[in-house]
Amino acid sequence: MTGWSDGASWRLWRLQSAVAEAQGALELGLYNRARRALARAIALGWRTSLAYADLARACAGEGRWSEAMRAVEEGWRYARSSGDAFDLLRVSGLIAFRRGDFLRAAHAWQQALVLQPDWLEGWYRLGVACAAAGAYREAEALFRALGSPEDGRPYAWAAACAYLGRMPLAARRDLHLAVRGGVSRPQDARGLGAMALALGQRSLALALADVCETDARYVAVALEIRALIEWMEGDPASAACLAKKAVTLAAKNEAASYLAIEAEAYANLEADGHGGPASSTMDAKIRETN
Repeated sequence: MTGWSDGASWRLWRLQSAVAEAQGALELGLYNRARRALARAIALGWRTSLAYADLARACAGEGRWSEAMRAVEEGWRYARSSGDAFDLLRVSGLIAFRRGDFLRAAHAWQQALVLQPDWLEGWYRLGVACAAAGAYREAEALFRALGSPEDGRPYAWAAACAYLGRMPLAARRDLHLAVRGGVSRPQDARGLGAMALALGQRSLALALADVCETDARYVAVALEIRALIEWMEGDPASAACLAKKAVTLAAKNEAASYLAIEAEAYANLEADGHGGPASSTMDAKIRETN
């Protein structure tokens, strides 16, 4: 009896260790290690829907799609509650999304949200899946519902979806809500500026640039917005100067855009009879532009 008890305790310890290792590996993105640990846990008797849902996540992380789908199918055999179904639907959506089947992903996440409507991340995922599938109207409505006076980022995404879905009035409305709510990252502010100009909202873009200039983290974004305005108004030389200053300050990822603008400015100057590139001063102008 003692031997049996010691054996059971040893087996339980091995099972708990395997489960803990798998969960930690999943959190760290170590999918191969997680998959091997989950296989051990399942062999030791951890045959639950969550075990197979985690195994599906690990397989998907390695691109083992057929194994991931088999794990989900096996998991449904052990599903006993709405929580189990939610875990499997959430993973099913993840697998479909990573495989590029956005409609299937949206369907799975929609079902998961029926079971757990307070899954906030799921609403974002559903919106992204709808947008990726080209269902811009549905995506716009989802993101707009997620916005708030304190967080304008969902409104910004809603504006982008409305713009892509050829709904300019909705896009302008969402854009103004986004600017009013504010964003917390420079890349989001950059997107708002570009969207404002794409929708013909020049005054709003300038107002956003003015606000960005009051915060050191966003000064480069303000310069980029002003550079876009100069470019759209037919002054590539000034646009190049402003873009160059933005790159120098912070916008390293925009170097390619700056080079393209400067190349166009140089070409215009060549055609205009000047022998050199645009001046680095803020007031650089050219007499004629295309």
